[in-house]
Amino acid sequence: MPSDPTDVSEVASLFFGDSFFDLLCQETNRYYLQHREAYDRTNKVLKWVDVTSTEMKKILAIIILMGLTKRESLKDYWSSDPFLEIAIFGKLMSRKRFEQIWWCLHFNNNEVQPQPTGRLFKIQPLLDILVEKFQTVYKPEQQLSLDESVIPWRGRLRIRTYNPGKLTKYGLLVHVVTESTSGYIGNLEIYSAEGKKLQETIVSVLGPYLDQNYHVYQDNYYNSVATAEYLLSRKVRICGTIRVNRGLPPDLKEECKRLKRGDTAFRRKGDILLQSWRDTRVVNMVSTIHNSSMVDVQRRHGQVKKPLCISEYNMFMKGVDRADQFLAYYSLPRKTVKWTKKVALWLINCAIFNSFTVFKKVNRNSTLKYKAFLLKLAKAWATDVTVAAVPASDTDVVQPGPSVRTRQRPQVDPPGRLSGDMRKHILVKIVKSEYCKKKHPSRQCRVCAEHKKKSRTAYMCNFCVMPLHKGECFQRYHMRKHF
Repeated sequence: MPSDPTDVSEVASLFFGDSFFDLLCQETNRYYLQHREAYDRTNKVLKWVDVTSTEMKKILAIIILMGLTKRESLKDYWSSDPFLEIAIFGKLMSRKRFEQIWWCLHFNNNEVQPQPTGRLFKIQPLLDILVEKFQTVYKPEQQLSLDESVIPWRGRLRIRTYNPGKLTKYGLLVHVVTESTSGYIGNLEIYSAEGKKLQETIVSVLGPYLDQNYHVYQDNYYNSVATAEYLLSRKVRICGTIRVNRGLPPDLKEECKRLKRGDTAFRRKGDILLQSWRDTRVVNMVSTIHNSSMVDVQRRHGQVKKPLCISEYNMFMKGVDRADQFLAYYSLPRKTVKWTKKVALWLINCAIFNSFTVFKKVNRNSTLKYKAFLLKLAKAWATDVTVAAVPASDTDVVQPGPSVRTRQRPQVDPPGRLSGDMRKHILVKIVKSEYCKKKHPSRQCRVCAEHKKKSRTAYMCNFCVMPLHKGECFQRYHMRKHF
């Protein structure tokens, strides 16, 4: 349990511990050292500074905010156009620094890569840390759902799959086990095309829940009589649809052909129930949880009788779909040419969703929505942004905190400069960036430049983001249309 269950950042720290941020910082800094020559050729503007955990938290906070405020290109988030500008991005980090860290973001040491190696080597440490947290932080309820999810990826990759029946046709296939009621992701396994048999994959994904009397609901891709027998021996009971070639007896197949709408037929083999029911078509079910009884189900045009196993399958099979729904709302993954970053952001997205699920579990009466949870988490990870106090008068100077970096001035004068409300227009001292060599940074005064006078100032209007001298220049700029 977190020390303060009502604090979003405390709950998130159950999944995003120090080891997580240390891994990202260590491997990102190492990747720069390994590729210093290639970096220096393409990025000559900024000198590299090692990434810290605080800065990595800001990176993730920015990525969360990008999911909440969609833009077509990365540069739009740092736009100085007053009609497009989102001020918080420039306050948190410069665009060049973000691009610098994003270029070097890495998750494993390439120099220790064995030959041959697993195809997930580049993300394996991150995958291990997060999956271990998924399995240990929260113990799900008895009903579980096993299904596949897809990480979108259309680039060239040996482990990419294609499924024309899915909405996302190209991508990395992930076998996911979730809690049926909440969608909490308890375990997952990324398909890596290593020749694993289906039953081995099922047993591997369900590994943390074997011998614990869990009930697993899964579709016809995973179900067979042989799999049901093995899982029953490991104290895991299953329910789901089944294909006719996965162990249905020949006499049951023949009987299904003669069924009328609403009729049912079943066979038993010990605890394994095979039941067929005709609605608009025949539905074949396998279950080691239920008996063959029928229940009344309310439909639009009245009540119908339906097998109990089908009714509960419809109730508990939605876990993975529920998780996918939340992951798609304010998606973290960015467009990138490296599949490792796409997978890493998808995993981080899963961890944030799990944090939200645990938060709702420990705060039963909370009405906090997922969007508000993301915003609170982004604010918590960007805590070292200091906010200037409101000065006593319009021309007083506010000294910004050490972590505030002055934004670039917009290319056009902001429409709010002549608003008449001088309480909004506050002079602040220009703060140099970490890469500025000048001890006292200054910029060309906007009013002086208009009069073709070369004169620099150390102050700027906090609202208009315009460099201005104290006194006359400040007053002219905010009081006159033609200053």
